[in-house]
Amino acid sequence: MPKYRGTGFEEFYADPPMTPDEAKEERENIYSPMIPFPERIEACIQRFRARRRITGADATKDFNYYLFLGGVDTNPRMFGGNLESELKDMTPEERRTATATDTIYSSGGGSKFYNADDAEGWDVDFAGIVAGFCSAYLPSMTNWDYARMGKAIGIVENFLTYVLQHDVCPEYEDDVKEAVGVCHRANVELPVAHQALLHLPGPFNRALSQLFCEGQDWEESDPDSVVTLGVTVKMLMDGASDEAIVAKVDGLVNKTAKLIETEDCGMEVVAIHRATGISRQIAQTWTVQDRKIGALGRLDMKPYVIEDGHDRGDDAEGGGGGDSGEVTTFLVDDDALRRLQVGFKLQLRVGRLDNGMSFIQQVDAVHVEWYTFLPQSLMAHYKEPVANDRPAPTVASPGDGTDAMDKSDVALSDD
Repeated sequence: MPKYRGTGFEEFYADPPMTPDEAKEERENIYSPMIPFPERIEACIQRFRARRRITGADATKDFNYYLFLGGVDTNPRMFGGNLESELKDMTPEERRTATATDTIYSSGGGSKFYNADDAEGWDVDFAGIVAGFCSAYLPSMTNWDYARMGKAIGIVENFLTYVLQHDVCPEYEDDVKEAVGVCHRANVELPVAHQALLHLPGPFNRALSQLFCEGQDWEESDPDSVVTLGVTVKMLMDGASDEAIVAKVDGLVNKTAKLIETEDCGMEVVAIHRATGISRQIAQTWTVQDRKIGALGRLDMKPYVIEDGHDRGDDAEGGGGGDSGEVTTFLVDDDALRRLQVGFKLQLRVGRLDNGMSFIQQVDAVHVEWYTFLPQSLMAHYKEPVANDRPAPTVASPGDGTDAMDKSDVALSDD
């Protein structure tokens, strides 16, 4: 009989049924409510690792980082090697514990991980950890590799399902189920956010940047640059009857409008007004250099501070921005609007004209509505400070101070 039993992540995989003794062992000794939660979840992670085969360096790295965001140390234990002869004499449970690398510290462990003796600032938040992992980590670390992102999300969802099936922490059951829901949303909305990033700022806003922003490097062969010639036509949109918009359009057509400032900022989508059927029909009747000109819609956004670990001072007060921010309306190609959702967060550069019109010069990032920044991510490369007898840098020795010591020793010896 073949010994290969799969990875545990196959589509229709199901854990084998437990014996009555195994079920009793889990219920009374491993996941008993009388046992502190950190000990239960540590045992759960170790047993999950033993029952699943996470294949591939990227998949292992991603799952380890998910656990790290939750305060779990996944680094191999120092001097934790075991001889094969020693493992043979152990029970399966003892062998699992001896070879496990996932640790939740009850004491010690430093500042990088959760420590039960110093738990201030830590909360049990399954949904929050998954949201931060999927929205902030996966897009940047996978470079929007859909296959890798899907596999990482699948592993996390499989783990959460394992937590529910084995009744590891019934007191947090609703939170775990919410985290599973975040996984489902991530599979759908992360690719949508990426497609929005690829289609923004769109030909129309690029044309405005070319008209009003100096120092733009535009290739003459760039097909989007022909949109500049069709600015007037593109304004024949569903908002053309709006006198305020018409006045701003006149400034663009007559080139009387002037750029007064550009600003790098974060904004949140509050409303999306897609182009109407009439505006699409008008746009389809016009071509510039044999190129169709798409219809325009309106995008309403308000200021939003996208947390990323940088100290923004007073700008970060009031959370992400709340409802106090003034709403700004942008004219955006309908092809890009259909890829946006209300609540999406954009990190962008905005140009403002003296006629009151604003346009999107460039978009650096598009985040989903439930984007979550986890401060624990700042500890990824943290190392505990250690005592150092080396002298501090000085004016005479800006390196590490050792040169100054050498010179003083020479001076003393000369005397």
